[in-house]
Amino acid sequence: MLDFTAIDFETANSYRGSPCSVGLVKVRDGAIVDERHWLIRPPERVAHFEPFNVRLHGITAAMVSGAPAWRDVLPQIVEFIGEDVVVTHNAAFDTGVIRFACVADEIEWPSLTFLCTLVTARRAFALPSYRLPFVVEACGDFAFDHHHALADARAVVHIVLALAGAGGASDVGGIASLHGVRLGAMASGMYEGSASIAAGGGRDLIAAEANPEADPDGYLYGRVVVFTGTLTAMVRQQAWDEVVRAGGRPEENMTKRTNVLVLGSFNPGNLRPGADYSGKAQKAFALQSKGQQIELLTESDFLAVLDSADAIGAASPIVVP
Repeated sequence: MLDFTAIDFETANSYRGSPCSVGLVKVRDGAIVDERHWLIRPPERVAHFEPFNVRLHGITAAMVSGAPAWRDVLPQIVEFIGEDVVVTHNAAFDTGVIRFACVADEIEWPSLTFLCTLVTARRAFALPSYRLPFVVEACGDFAFDHHHALADARAVVHIVLALAGAGGASDVGGIASLHGVRLGAMASGMYEGSASIAAGGGRDLIAAEANPEADPDGYLYGRVVVFTGTLTAMVRQQAWDEVVRAGGRPEENMTKRTNVLVLGSFNPGNLRPGADYSGKAQKAFALQSKGQQIELLTESDFLAVLDSADAIGAASPIVVP
């Protein structure tokens, strides 16, 4: 049965965990049976509204002043979804909104299984862009108000129905299998993205040639960078490529050369003494205790470094005694 829930978030600012609106659409046997739309007060620590975001979706701080807070809306979102697979366009973003907002409010992430239609569309179509309007157009005529959360969630439904019809898939898992895409999953402190599992995806990582145009004052320039866990915003090879582009050197294992360890699949709210860390993180702490200068970055810190024109000092080192 083609049963699922589509979801879309809008955010107040550049911090991913600043939800100000959510749209949800429930589908049963390929037909829309229920919808929800809420304005949301983002977590207090990240509640400011940036002009760029307001221009996109038209939501202002005044509009959400009387809206329920994130921690109050989340249980209603989870209840609406129930046992459904969640479908979203750019799952790294929308599931990131949930996880990072929970971090900001110091509450647990919910458990979800999800499919990313952005990843699936890259396997299904050859398009100049895989942003939502382009994929919607490729799936047939469908007018919608982009950057309105409920309208975008309805657009995701349109994509899923088109993909199912074109491939003869009877459920969301069938759509994923048809296009060589893995369903993602998240739970408290765990994240595995909805990603391509097509042939060639398991090849060895390759470090590109050094970038002669890298900024020597850049945060990653000259540093040896290692990753642990699953990244949500990009596959590991892309992360390696970004490190090289910034003048750094990616490596697979922690050594005495390592300067930066990026923590994927990690809830920053769990960053405390005695927490359950990966073997690489534990080795980093051991090397730190011996005087080696290693900085541990969350994935959001790493993305901020990449996004910043002058990233020196943009992310603080994490040291857990």
